[in-house]
Amino acid sequence: SSGINAEYGHYFKRINLRMEHNVIRSVQSRLGIDRDQQRKDNFLGSEIISSLPLQIALFYNVYFAPLWFSATLTALVLKHSELPEYYQFVTPTVFSIMSVFELIRLYCGYVGNLQESVPELSAFWMVSLILQLPLCLYSLLDRGAKVLPLEVSVHSILLVFVVVELAISTGTIKRMSEHQETKFTLLHSPRTSPTQEAPSL
Repeated sequence: SSGINAEYGHYFKRINLRMEHNVIRSVQSRLGIDRDQQRKDNFLGSEIISSLPLQIALFYNVYFAPLWFSATLTALVLKHSELPEYYQFVTPTVFSIMSVFELIRLYCGYVGNLQESVPELSAFWMVSLILQLPLCLYSLLDRGAKVLPLEVSVHSILLVFVVVELAISTGTIKRMSEHQETKFTLLHSPRTSPTQEAPSL
């Protein structure tokens, strides 16, 4: 008798759980609560869009920057007196511009990638493409500046960093923009208001 009672008790407990589950789903449906949409929102909110390869490149670039600055400054001091008058003005100017904007570029790249900020990462991309890449090529290829082997070495490494970071950041900016656009669409998509479709009790 006790075994039969236990079996019936277990059976009715399963029925009660199933009924509760159906009632909860019915209420959620009437209130406009979409559990799949909630899971999607949570996923979009926690998804990481930052680029690990870009962060690795920036990490080594930050440590290389002082070496590049010291080597280029040393080479500039050694050859400055032997440069033509025109290059005695142009070469230090180019070096000063590159030094200042390299700091800005690395800062924008770090902040933009880690915080998934499109404006900062876009600034990093533009400074890399419009300033650092042409100036780096100029520093390598202009024979009138009497480029020393030390400069060739450090400028070549910097050029590799700039090209690699440009290639990676292009795709990263595109993914971040699409991700933020999707989040904006989900956050501002029309939802059924509970007051519009309240359950009839």
